[in-house]
Amino acid sequence: MKNDVEKLLQKQMDRKDFIKHVAIGFAALAGVSAIAKTLSTMTNSGKTQSTGYGSSVYGGRKAAANQNQKQS
Repeated sequence: MKNDVEKLLQKQMDRKDFIKHVAIGFAALAGVSAIAKTLSTMTNSGKTQSTGYGSSVYGGRKAAANQNQKQS
């Protein structure tokens, strides 16, 4: 991998090629972070919090749900 990075840094490229490489790198990073976020929400979706800040109406979750029901 280190050799691949060295090759890329030594490669002659114009502005268009440089922008392509940067865009591909950005898309790869954004994709990896989106996948990680999706996996973390999928694993935590079934868990409920019975104690702590989010457990009471003042925690926000139940209060927001009640407010949404009142608005409907």
